[in-house]
Amino acid sequence: MQPTTRLTASLAELKNPSYTGPNRCVPCTLLNVVIAAALSLLLAAAAVAALSTEAGVLLGVVAFAGAVATIYFRGYLIPGTPTFTKRYFPDRLLALFDKAPEPTAWEEVDPREVLLAVGVVVDDPEIGDLTLDPAFADAWERAAATHWTDESTLRRSLGRLAGADPNDLDFEERPHSFAALADGSHLANWPSRAACVADAAGAGLLPDWDPDWEERSLPLQADVLGVLRLFLERCPACEGSVALSQDVVESCCRSRDVVAATCRDCDARLFEMDVDPAMLAGE
Repeated sequence: MQPTTRLTASLAELKNPSYTGPNRCVPCTLLNVVIAAALSLLLAAAAVAALSTEAGVLLGVVAFAGAVATIYFRGYLIPGTPTFTKRYFPDRLLALFDKAPEPTAWEEVDPREVLLAVGVVVDDPEIGDLTLDPAFADAWERAAATHWTDESTLRRSLGRLAGADPNDLDFEERPHSFAALADGSHLANWPSRAACVADAAGAGLLPDWDPDWEERSLPLQADVLGVLRLFLERCPACEGSVALSQDVVESCCRSRDVVAATCRDCDARLFEMDVDPAMLAGE
């Protein structure tokens, strides 16, 4: 191994993956940088008074550089930062930096109308509600089972959907998220592997139902697949039943009210959408 490669690997091992990379909290990072700057200025001022201007400036710069390096590799300088940001930062400010999905606002085309227009979702008069076309539901269930057990199939479907080489895809699975990366860059994020499998399986079927599927933008395709997950009755992971519920999701610095679809058996989160708390109170 080359010295540069060993150094890079050693530095990577210093990182705390829970609070760096895609899991880095921007509000917490900003707060820690501000604290680091304030502490460095105080230290520099004390050194100037006790020693000399040159010594004070040098000590302040070194202290700030060390603090920034700590924040970069570990995520935080001050323990308990999320508690401070959640308590003292306005929720509107935290929402600007939050990595969670924004409340759904479809400007191009309503994905629900797309699913209805192509016949994937139908209005069932017997139950008085929208439901999946039986033929599509059966095909989707079989495709999801294949994607769950065969990762190469999952890679091919996601690569075709995102226009990426399947061999360049990597997956990162955490307790409440499942991410796909291409060449180290973030590609997409789902609330679970089961949700990713459902999207990949659905993306393989929709071109046969929607003649305009390939021409639709990737964001619209993602919205259509996300809404489609609302109609899941069986979990791709364990075939357990899926239930809709209202929930509160805790991120690093804030709480969000969501409507969620979750497997009753394995607790896999299959769909999650931010909602206005006032709307939930009204309902």
